[in-house]
Amino acid sequence: MRPLGIAVACAILAGPAAAELVEVKLTPGETVDKRFTVAPGKFAELCSALQRGQVVLWQFRADAPVDFNVHYHVGKSVEYPERRAGISDANGRLTANLKESYCWMWTNRSTTPIALDVRLNDPGR
Repeated sequence: MRPLGIAVACAILAGPAAAELVEVKLTPGETVDKRFTVAPGKFAELCSALQRGQVVLWQFRADAPVDFNVHYHVGKSVEYPERRAGISDANGRLTANLKESYCWMWTNRSTTPIALDVRLNDPGR
């Protein structure tokens, strides 16, 4: 089973309030906007299969601090091109090192729900 499939299966088995996992197809010239409400102690994840060398400009803003990372899997290993704790907004540029599914993930360590707005953009070549 591919890593993204494992994540989807885990989210489904854990129940509807456990997490939100959204997979999108991000093609050159496309922008994806998504709004999440991250439950206390849970996470939200936005994933896209990227081609090697594909560029994604990303940004987010949350109502309160969250832990944030961008990750992908290489076998059983997880690689983190970006990882930050306790932030409420950030932006950056990701260039995919491998043809793989990359995920932007936010974890709510607080006791209240946190609203989160995300934008991913592939500016094309």
